Amino acid sequence: MLFEILWAIFSFSFFNKICIFFRRKKYERLNKVLPGAQPFFHKKGKKGVLLVHGFTSSAADNVELGKYLAKKNYTVNGILLKGHGTTPENMSTTSLDDWIKDVEKGVRKLRKHCTKVVLAGDSFGGNLALIVAARTKVDGIITMGAPIFRKRRLFGNLLFYCGLLFFNFKKKWYKRNLFSDIKRITYDKVPMAQILDLLRGIKLSKKSLKMIKSPILIMQSMADFGVMPTSPGYIFDKVQSKYKKIFWMPNSYHVFVVDKNRMIAFREINDFLKKIF
Repeated sequence: MLFEILWAIFSFSFFNKICIFFRRKKYERLNKVLPGAQPFFHKKGKKGVLLVHGFTSSAADNVELGKYLAKKNYTVNGILLKGHGTTPENMSTTSLDDWIKDVEKGVRKLRKHCTKVVLAGDSFGGNLALIVAARTKVDGIITMGAPIFRKRRLFGNLLFYCGLLFFNFKKKWYKRNLFSDIKRITYDKVPMAQILDLLRGIKLSKKSLKMIKSPILIMQSMADFGVMPTSPGYIFDKVQSKYKKIFWMPNSYHVFVVDKNRMIAFREINDFLKKIF
């Protein structure tokens, strides 16, 4: 039984790579970056922060945080992951490997200007930060709602694997009654095949934790509707960091850096940076 499951996963992964090749030919004209979703770079001091947005989102989520940190004299690199900030069709031509390479490239760019570099990622961007931090020496890590354990996991996985058989895209679900001032540039549908990359990335980030020794700030909203509250504790217990801290954001959306209490998060991040630098 186990062999059949592993073979099915391998077969789908191989088939997905072939599909990506042909989708790139079909959707290459749909890769124009949306206004406001562009990456940004603020060159300031010798201490740098790499900001990584989440799955299906864009650099727009980190614009205000980037400006705040730049005012504190940090050089800030807000990257745009491949396939994001454009169209869902363009995203369907990318993979987890592309996104990891984007983060690694962002670190190298900061290294040209800075003597110290911190990786900060919101949502799945936090998982990418953990993966890269396990491979590359960094001076600190900040995760903001990184999904180690997801709510509705079993039901969600069942729907996903069934959906793979019939659909190329899945409409996104949002909890009702979110704060009205939240403004994001994100997709309203998700390429089904890339959800497999999301799940693979979460699994890889869990494996990466034991190799992380850098100082780490683990942040999550107390009202997060998608990530289990056990996620921060799991990260805290598994990393080898001497300095590690969990911070719970009050009354906030999953991507709390765009919500009404974002300044609480900004100040906590600044305090962490001052502590480790």
